[in-house]
Amino acid sequence: MSSRMDIPRPLRIPVLFLLVTFCRSVLCSSNENKSDGPLTENDFPYLDKLDDNFSIKWKFNSSHILFHIKAKTKGYVGFGISENGNMYPGDMVIAWMSGETVHFHDRHATSNDMPKIDKQQDWHILGFRREDNQYNVLTVIRKLNTCDDDDDIPITTGTTRIIYAYSDSVPDSDESIPYHGAYSRGTKSLLLLHPPPKDHDVNSMPDDVITVDIVHENFTVPDTDTTYACKLVKFPRHLEQKHHIIRYEPVVQTGHEKLVHHIVLYFCRKPVPDGYLHTPFHCYENNPEDQEENCDMTMLAWAIGNSGFHYPPHVGHSMGTADDPVYFKIEIHYDNPTMRSDYVDNSGLRLFLTKKIREHDAGMLTVGTSVDGYHIIPPHYSDFLTTAYCPPQCISQAIGDNEIKIFSSLQHSHLLGRRMATRLVRDGVELPPIVKDDHYDFNYQESFLLPEERVVKKGDLLFTECHYDSTERTNITYGGLSTQEEMCMAFILYYPRTKLSQCFSQVVYRNQHRNALLPDVRLKYVDWSLESNRKHFAENVTKSIASYYCVYRDNENPLVLILPQPSEFKQYIPEDVCNTDNGDYASDNNGGASLLTMSKAALFTLIISFVMCKCVQH
Repeated sequence: MSSRMDIPRPLRIPVLFLLVTFCRSVLCSSNENKSDGPLTENDFPYLDKLDDNFSIKWKFNSSHILFHIKAKTKGYVGFGISENGNMYPGDMVIAWMSGETVHFHDRHATSNDMPKIDKQQDWHILGFRREDNQYNVLTVIRKLNTCDDDDDIPITTGTTRIIYAYSDSVPDSDESIPYHGAYSRGTKSLLLLHPPPKDHDVNSMPDDVITVDIVHENFTVPDTDTTYACKLVKFPRHLEQKHHIIRYEPVVQTGHEKLVHHIVLYFCRKPVPDGYLHTPFHCYENNPEDQEENCDMTMLAWAIGNSGFHYPPHVGHSMGTADDPVYFKIEIHYDNPTMRSDYVDNSGLRLFLTKKIREHDAGMLTVGTSVDGYHIIPPHYSDFLTTAYCPPQCISQAIGDNEIKIFSSLQHSHLLGRRMATRLVRDGVELPPIVKDDHYDFNYQESFLLPEERVVKKGDLLFTECHYDSTERTNITYGGLSTQEEMCMAFILYYPRTKLSQCFSQVVYRNQHRNALLPDVRLKYVDWSLESNRKHFAENVTKSIASYYCVYRDNENPLVLILPQPSEFKQYIPEDVCNTDNGDYASDNNGGASLLTMSKAALFTLIISFVMCKCVQH
């Protein structure tokens, strides 16, 4: 069945009323994610090139998301989202034009065969056209959460795995769609609802911006699967007055995109002797004398898949004053699973600085687990939870009676990571998550720029959650540096800068004192295939006490606390949007008819919506 619109006369007025209401909600909004007038291609603030022949633009509001899709093809276009980046399980649309008829359906995949048409059509087509006789251009809209649990996937804050396909073949019917081929398809992870800022190109920066690169120089990467290479440096440029870092981005040598896994820039509390500078060393084995504790304050962090970070217009990292660092340590994690010996690398970070000082100085706070054998993930778990806390005592000592505001976070775990969140508790009540990523992608670790800054006050509790899937492992996975081991960390950017730099948790397993042998002495004999053993261990971890290490920039000796893990607070329960009347428009169960572009009613609706928008705005 084609998706050509044909509204019965008795239903036209109600349908038009719904369309006008809907168009006003999508077309008439004033924030940057929403258009101020009728939708055109220029109204889409976010874009991404999925491959050389397929690009998307998008915008969103609190309830819906709108996509503008352009594919270099004469046949059909497929686009959607997936739980894992594969076609199955996937939620998608497929559209093409046959003569003057547009064919379009909301579909889902139950296998790697042809996707099936949904019973409930929740993706809606707003336009389909041919451009320059070589592109198909498709505009579609859907609710963020369609409440179709059988066939659809909600679009949430956090990572979304986009899937797409295209073909020059025109299907014979809705039930017979030819295979697109191995090279006309793909997947890409994006932060659809947390997109990077728009104003990050060079032309939008202040006219006095300077760039400083802190990189490794001709570093020969060892032929081992994991290398953490560090180097101590003095800031390469003398600053005679205060500057703000307003952007940083990776400088990854061409061809080394998969080799360079993450980069962390630490600052040093005290000057570093000249003899220690510019000589690379293994970060966690042969630190220069006294420099490991001196240069362990996290300042900036980047991970694979991240395009860099552009600070909001009122915040910057301070440089050039007496309180600012001059000496740094750059750490690069090289992931070399094929153990090649011919890599010579010149990667690092590029910093963008300006003398046009912003209102606030930024700081970075790391909240995570200690990277050692006390972080234990047994095998055969489909959802094993690790929680790292930053207790109120650590936060209160840093901020006193003041408060800080979080504006960004970079979540970090390794190959077993599936979901991550950074959460906040105040007065015994958990607040909405600061960051929640239910589809964490190890190869796409983009920084989250929060749509609303989050306030942290004296007495608050911060914590990071990591959910792991170890069903494919047969042995225990421990915390460690390699990608086969695990981490659980959040690199949080906030303002104003305080003395607190790091909060690390370490579980002290029940019936063990702090200096006991690592628990693997006993755990290696456990039969982890038994659900009862897995359940018992998970409960044991939750009930164990923990050591907390709070690291401050003005003190080389961390504050160490040994406390029960927090549990006595009211957990946050998100609103069930599927049981809330939010003015949804009616679904079309006959193929998702072209709501706005296939009939005179559409033009009438757009005109009314445009007039109503202008009336409201004036």
